[in-house]
Amino acid sequence: MAAGRTAASALIALAWGSTMVQSAHAGIPECGNIRLEDVGSCEIRGEVDCDVGCSELGVYKKACATRLHTVCRQECTLSADVGCTDSCTESCSRDCDLGINVICSHNCFGECAGSCEASCAATADETTCMASCEATCDGECDIKCRPLVDGSCYKHCIECCGGSCQAQANMDCQTSCQEESFETCEYELKADCDANCEGDGAIFCDDEYVLGGRAIPACAQALVTRGLAEIDLEAVGSIDIGLGSRGPGSNSGSASGSGSGKASCSAAPGMRGGSANGWTLLLLGASLALVRRRRR
Repeated sequence: MAAGRTAASALIALAWGSTMVQSAHAGIPECGNIRLEDVGSCEIRGEVDCDVGCSELGVYKKACATRLHTVCRQECTLSADVGCTDSCTESCSRDCDLGINVICSHNCFGECAGSCEASCAATADETTCMASCEATCDGECDIKCRPLVDGSCYKHCIECCGGSCQAQANMDCQTSCQEESFETCEYELKADCDANCEGDGAIFCDDEYVLGGRAIPACAQALVTRGLAEIDLEAVGSIDIGLGSRGPGSNSGSASGSGSGKASCSAAPGMRGGSANGWTLLLLGASLALVRRRRR
């Protein structure tokens, strides 16, 4: 293996031709659509640290929940409760009337996920329940919010409330459906993680497995260009992992339900970086630290 794999973790150093500022997304496509905006730190691990990180099944909760939400949408198809959307939209529209700029992608997840802790508190596996609940909120919000670019404040309210209320309506179905396949998913991802440790390593965020192998450069760049990552310049050694003309792809991954609690999409605008071209990526022996941008 390359000499640089002896480093326990890796720093990402990028040079790119151009970037542009765009509104934030929830799940990051290049990182398996996993939501990483609220994590504390990420690192690329190789060899021993990677193997240790892969050893516990608990490190795959977020990745599995994100993957299984997509699978379970095929059967969890309830429409958002009209009372939920009406109440939420009315409250959100008042913010628009006051001149507050509501941004769907910045608010939907928080409004939806706020009820996850209470809903999961009495469950047998609270950690898995929380992962499923948050992945459902993130996934439904992303579906509603992602297409919005230049929509009006009121349009952002409608889609924000629609995403939050849609997730709440299907939450029971999603958590039950995901539970059936969760253990299998964890073992599958553990096998992927173990294999990646023998190759290019894997990205872990807050000690949870994200992805590995050839998907690392695209995910790492996405974190930096979205303003979620900083570069630690205290690097030792380097590996040129040799990207070609195309960047690597990212790893993927009758209904009943109930949704209680109010949803209300209010403004909390922020920024992230967008696409980048002509980039070069090196892996250096240090850590990639994520930072949370201050919301304006």
